[in-house]
Amino acid sequence: MIKDQFIRNVGIMTEEEVQKLHDTTIAIAGCGCIGGFSAELLARMGVGRLILADPDVFDVSNINRQCAATHHTVGQRKVEALRNHLLSINPDLEIVCYFDGVNKKNALSFVDGADYVIDAVDYFAFAESVALHRAARQKNLFVTTAVALGFGTSVLTFSPLGIKLEEYIGIPEDIAIDELQGQTFPPSGYSQSLPEYATEEKIAAWINNRTIPTISVGQALGPGVLVSQLVLHLLGRKFPPIVPEYFQLQFE
Repeated sequence: MIKDQFIRNVGIMTEEEVQKLHDTTIAIAGCGCIGGFSAELLARMGVGRLILADPDVFDVSNINRQCAATHHTVGQRKVEALRNHLLSINPDLEIVCYFDGVNKKNALSFVDGADYVIDAVDYFAFAESVALHRAARQKNLFVTTAVALGFGTSVLTFSPLGIKLEEYIGIPEDIAIDELQGQTFPPSGYSQSLPEYATEEKIAAWINNRTIPTISVGQALGPGVLVSQLVLHLLGRKFPPIVPEYFQLQFE
């Protein structure tokens, strides 16, 4: 029996597919931009269980682009604020929270029981992202991630049997997590064609200042593509591009 709030999904999806999503668990590491909007889209599509992780709290600068960031949630833990937002959409949604975020110690337990993993870890927490990918590979899980590029996005999906994150960006596959502190994902890994307002020189300067300009539309486009590819993959309808291939949409 399909709940009334998901009845408009039927027609785009069969009742069996809607039920399959209800029985699905998605692990989302990072509850800010990509992670927050992805969680909302999945909740509205009827996914039954989400595992959320983020160690941060909302501040005023998040309001321009992050799903659960409002003047009412400034100072709240991102996981808590996002959980409350999602439960207002679907009170029956099961949500597991990791308030300390994902790290090398808990990554395996974080992805345990998940059907798919979304890597929305903060750009400056690359070590945690690698720990997440390694745990997902051990569990034979796909990991998908997106980045906002101004008025555009790139979405990358890693297969547990394909190119590893470490190999893709050119670091040793056996490097210790602690050695990755301070490193970041190279912008060229997301796109070979950057918009004029986000040249490699500008990005390098932003990274050096540990603040990257970003706006709401790119942060909405990324989850829209990411969740579309993820759901179609889960339902067996369409296999996503697998790294080194990726999807890119860019408006100048």
